Amino acid sequence: MWFTKFLVIYLMALIDTLDGHFVEKHVTGHHRRKAAESEHRAAHRNAVANGESQFLTKNQTRIVSQKGGLAVLPCSVALSAPATVSWFRRKDFQLLTVGLLTYSSDDRFQVEHTRHLGNWALRIKSARKEDEGHYECQISTHPPQSIFVELRIVEAVAEIIEAPDLHINEGSTLRLECKLKRATESPLYVFWYHDSRMVNYDHDEGVFVSSSKHATSSVLTVRNATIHHGGNYTCSPANARQASVIVHVLKGEKPAAMQHPNKSIDHLVNFATTSFFHVHLPILIVLMRICILN
Repeated sequence: MWFTKFLVIYLMALIDTLDGHFVEKHVTGHHRRKAAESEHRAAHRNAVANGESQFLTKNQTRIVSQKGGLAVLPCSVALSAPATVSWFRRKDFQLLTVGLLTYSSDDRFQVEHTRHLGNWALRIKSARKEDEGHYECQISTHPPQSIFVELRIVEAVAEIIEAPDLHINEGSTLRLECKLKRATESPLYVFWYHDSRMVNYDHDEGVFVSSSKHATSSVLTVRNATIHHGGNYTCSPANARQASVIVHVLKGEKPAAMQHPNKSIDHLVNFATTSFFHVHLPILIVLMRICILN
């Protein structure tokens, strides 16, 4: 009986000792975390007070995006204490985003956040010409810190190298190359039209369309072209101004420009001859009269 009482008393004493140890350890760890946080905040206040930038993105960064595409304005920060990142449009001082929330009624504006990189980029979908200008990325430090990002919008255009007119002989290969100018992103598609018909998949008609690796150019090829392959061809990329060319398929003929390759030379000879006689004819007449009188 006495052994049981002794064992109970020993266990209770052991539990009290262990409990006190864990409580002391917990309190010590809590105090250490609080001290570290206080030092962190003090370092942050000192950095802000000394004018040290919390931004990794360079101030006055310029971004060029194409009309109708996606514009991404960078803003990377290295925060030494919790703070809120906001975006403003400078031309009208419109508040666009606060943290991950969009405050603008225009749902084209969104924040792209990558936590481990400190990235708070502003995304503008279906960019418009009127979106051009300066944007402010601001951190809610004391005092607040900001950088400015300039956005420029350009219009991408298609250009067909063979435009405006191309003459080929029947039975030869028709090849049209369409290049993109001022494009800042690859188009989702490039459609080719023969007159009003989209012909990207008209393989049965001998039409084949291929694109470069980054879709910066598109090539339409027709082998053994026939008369019905003539007409208007249009290259129409996504988010870019289209371009057109007129194809003339000749049946055993040459275009007018090719039938008279020396036409310009003939005009030059006629002009030179006419000019010679116009200037020297009076002199010739005088010389003839002198000869007759003698």
